[in-house]
Amino acid sequence: MRRFILWVLMVIAMVAVLLGAAAAFLYSRTGEDALPQEAVAFGETELEPNGWDWVVPVLGDAVSKTYQSPTNLTVQKLGTFTDTVPQLSLPAWVTRAEVTITAPDGTEWNADAETCNTYTYAQNGDYELEVTAWHEQDEPSGDARGWYAYRASYTMQLAPTVTLSSERAAQGSVVALQLSGILDGEPSLETDLGSVWFRKTAGGYMGYIPVTYNAESGDHTMALTCGSLTRELTLTVSKTEYGNVTSEPDEETGGAEEFRNAIWPLYTSGDSEKLWSGAFQRPSTSAVACPYGAVYMVDGQRSGQSTGLTYDAAVGETITAPQSGEVVFAGNLTLTGGTVVIDHGCGVKSYLFGLESVAAERGQTVATGDAVGTAGETHDLIYELRIGNKSVDPEKAIAGSSGLQFRESE
Repeated sequence: MRRFILWVLMVIAMVAVLLGAAAAFLYSRTGEDALPQEAVAFGETELEPNGWDWVVPVLGDAVSKTYQSPTNLTVQKLGTFTDTVPQLSLPAWVTRAEVTITAPDGTEWNADAETCNTYTYAQNGDYELEVTAWHEQDEPSGDARGWYAYRASYTMQLAPTVTLSSERAAQGSVVALQLSGILDGEPSLETDLGSVWFRKTAGGYMGYIPVTYNAESGDHTMALTCGSLTRELTLTVSKTEYGNVTSEPDEETGGAEEFRNAIWPLYTSGDSEKLWSGAFQRPSTSAVACPYGAVYMVDGQRSGQSTGLTYDAAVGETITAPQSGEVVFAGNLTLTGGTVVIDHGCGVKSYLFGLESVAAERGQTVATGDAVGTAGETHDLIYELRIGNKSVDPEKAIAGSSGLQFRESE
């Protein structure tokens, strides 16, 4: 019995020695190549770690090897960015990250791995970047766990860029105006074409210039101002040949002052955010009886032009919202019957006139295709699309070819 016990002890000792030798061998063979090798990059430049703390499993959870280097004040210089906004690229091994960008004025912006590329640069100058990237999952088994720290400096010298969706536009069009780069103010545009509203984008601003049916053909000089940026732009308007439509003389129904009091204030008010998305939709499935810009002829004489689309809508047909937005007017007017106005943001509004019944309410949020009323026979169903007080051709927005759809994702 004593011999058996001694034999068992000797086996255990030998196993322990072998395990110890194996652990020592594996420990000696475990080097820094076991740490994540793919680098974090900023603006396509690989960042150099200036501190780290890693634990590498050697023999399961029983034995591990540690690699440590305290962070220091060394700053990697990345140079100057003049053409593009630099992006932070995190490799696949990063499971968590903390990012801090310090602006020239000392303000700090903090983000994580999901939001690290959403920073908006508001000024040129010298910036500092600090990144800590972790790998905290033991997956696959045996992965090193820990973090690298990075510190870098760079200079932004981005000149503002101004882009028109088109330098030539036909009457009835919308032209988008995009400002990008580092801007030190809010934009404004002086033009005889109409009021231009701007919305904030991730990279700057986007505005929409209305070119209405009777805009003078030829070159239009526009003065753009945005903080210290001043730019003179030229937009060339081409004439659209509109057809004639024979019309009956208008009956005097009154209500002009009521209409002005209810509708005109909407031309200069509204949401500054963009509420539409993609192409607009026809409010009626019926045929268009009178297109945008058509010249009304009464007794052989010119009597104005169409500022919208007139539909040959059947009595009782459901009329729907052409795009998403907020209802800013819903009610009956003597001049136009049932009337619904939808604010799509950025000065863009849909005006639906001639409804028999109104199903929308002021302040209601509607989505594209939501019912807003029904057609009747007392009034013609008319759809106007306006930016400010200037009408534009709804057909272009419905086709998705309007400036309203220019670079929508930006």
